[in-house]
Amino acid sequence: MTSRLPADLARLALVLAAAVAAAASAGSNQNQAGAQVSSAPPPQAMDPAMAMGLWKSSFGAVKIEYDPQAPQGGVQGVWLYDRGGTEVIGMFLGTLRGNVLEFTWQEPGATGGTLDGAGYLVFDPYGQKFSGKWWTTSRDRMGEWTGWRQEAAGQANPYQPAGDDGYQPPPPPPGY
Repeated sequence: MTSRLPADLARLALVLAAAVAAAASAGSNQNQAGAQVSSAPPPQAMDPAMAMGLWKSSFGAVKIEYDPQAPQGGVQGVWLYDRGGTEVIGMFLGTLRGNVLEFTWQEPGATGGTLDGAGYLVFDPYGQKFSGKWWTTSRDRMGEWTGWRQEAAGQANPYQPAGDDGYQPPPPPPGY
């Protein structure tokens, strides 16, 4: 995986640059050292195309696409957010099984060097939101990751934060 990351990151960063204008960036302050890492829930049926495309998220703009170099179910993605005036770009590779994406990630150039780790996302079957967990390889940092689709002009999205007022999307329904 590591040998492909620089080339894939550069390619995905270019694709994401076009998406940034349409997707809001938001910094993440979700570092919960010592939290328990849980395993991904069992997948439910979902058309894989519902997970692809552009997202807004608690980590800023996200793009998810099929990974042409991976076996069936392989996806790759990139996220972009602002941390103290510095643009941060991260990348993930993983496997989508039903509505569950299990991935490994890397955030080059992060404070103190490159961060890497793993996590999972669970998509709603309609492809309008996701929620999941992430953690560093050393397990010293971990947190939640939520995402939602950008709505067309004039349409409200109940999962989209209204601003920097601390709003968090509601938790997934029981059994999600």
